[in-house]
Amino acid sequence: MRIKIKPPYIALTQQRLCCVPCAIQWILLRKGLKLVEQEIIGRELDLVVRRKHRHLFIGKVKTIKRKTKKWGYGTHETDGSKMNKFFRKYKIPLKVKKIFRSEIKNIKSATKLIADNLKKGNDIMVVTYMSTIKPKENFGHALLVSEIILGKRSKIIVGDPDFFEKKFWEVDLVKVIRGMNKKFDGKERGIYIFSKRK
Repeated sequence: MRIKIKPPYIALTQQRLCCVPCAIQWILLRKGLKLVEQEIIGRELDLVVRRKHRHLFIGKVKTIKRKTKKWGYGTHETDGSKMNKFFRKYKIPLKVKKIFRSEIKNIKSATKLIADNLKKGNDIMVVTYMSTIKPKENFGHALLVSEIILGKRSKIIVGDPDFFEKKFWEVDLVKVIRGMNKKFDGKERGIYIFSKRK
């Protein structure tokens, strides 16, 4: 059985280190809401870029020379609160809830969570460490769940804002969930559920 997001996503491509801001744009576009630039969304989510990439951005952006334990590259959203603050500030009628990896009991519960939310028309962003899917890619990345294929071993079709990847591809849900573990770089990732704010 397959469950798809309706209406489907229209693919957009991220600026460097802006996978989360771009994924949010995919959601806004799908829902027919006001689009906000990736750089603005990034600033609201504490985007940090390498100094050598500063020239790729129009506005002010935080920069660092090297990663530290406290600061890595990309956005620094830990629990969904910065996204919710962004939605309120820009009067976007959405809210987000993060389900941390440690809150996901097993693959069966993750499958049910995704299937139930797709049926409701909620958007699902998974943030995972990519080396569990593609061994040479050692970074965290945001993907949107476009579809779930239910079966003995569930798979998802993800929408990918990365400029080097196909926009939609299939992946084993087990690998995505495994990559949310904080053992990779100390950051616990998870599943973000976006729904309407009343």
